Amino acid sequence: MKKIILTLTVLCAFILAACGSGSASGEKELVIGATAGPYSDQLKEGIVPLLEEKGYSVEIVEFNDYIQPNNALNEGEIDANLYQNRNYLLNFNEEHGMDLVPVFAVPTAPIALYSEKHTSLDDVEPGMTITLPNDPVNLARSLHMLEGYGWITIDKKVDPITASEKDILENKYDLNIQPLEPAQTPRSLSDTDFAFVNGNYALASGLKLEEAVDVEKTSEDFLIYLTVRKEDEDSTFVKDLEDAYKSEEFLQYTNEKSKGYVKPPYQLELEESQ
Repeated sequence: MKKIILTLTVLCAFILAACGSGSASGEKELVIGATAGPYSDQLKEGIVPLLEEKGYSVEIVEFNDYIQPNNALNEGEIDANLYQNRNYLLNFNEEHGMDLVPVFAVPTAPIALYSEKHTSLDDVEPGMTITLPNDPVNLARSLHMLEGYGWITIDKKVDPITASEKDILENKYDLNIQPLEPAQTPRSLSDTDFAFVNGNYALASGLKLEEAVDVEKTSEDFLIYLTVRKEDEDSTFVKDLEDAYKSEEFLQYTNEKSKGYVKPPYQLELEESQ
């Protein structure tokens, strides 16, 4: 009987050791979610090779909406995601009871106004149709750009981050303002006069920043951030991701492959030091 117990004890110890070894190797496996397009491409082409040099095996999961990447992250199906700005994440956390954390910004394709029919803001006429992304933060960004053109006036009492079409006090040109799912805005161009398109969806659909009628002067709050769960904020894999994004190699990639993107402060500082 003692021999059986001893044998079982040794076997259990062996199994636990094996599990511990597997767990340790698993620390080098990363699954990162991103919307299809520029941020997925940045990861695949500019970041994954640098992580592989450190022994990581990286899987990129592409999403086509702005909801599932955060759900997947919160549920532990992925380790990080890359597609949203800080204000969008703050609003998402509040609405869904999550505690996801933005850790650092990445080169960002700005939101821009596109048209297949017009080439200038001066082309605006009464009754024109304008499509915008319908998620709260990017809808507000688009409306504030319209206000900057002098086409509408927004109620100053409203939180500027969550202003909607319902908060328009004056519509100077009686514009038909139509919020759509963000992924649908590029497809709306054939049926509308102007469309605000988020950078990732614009580039993924073949639109080019230099073709835009107007491009947002993107503030740091609206840069795209790598996002993780709160408990992973100080983890080794996050530090290694940050090192990769802040490297000279990735700055070179940005300059070659991401022209027109808004660079985060650390890349601007790196350029100044060179």
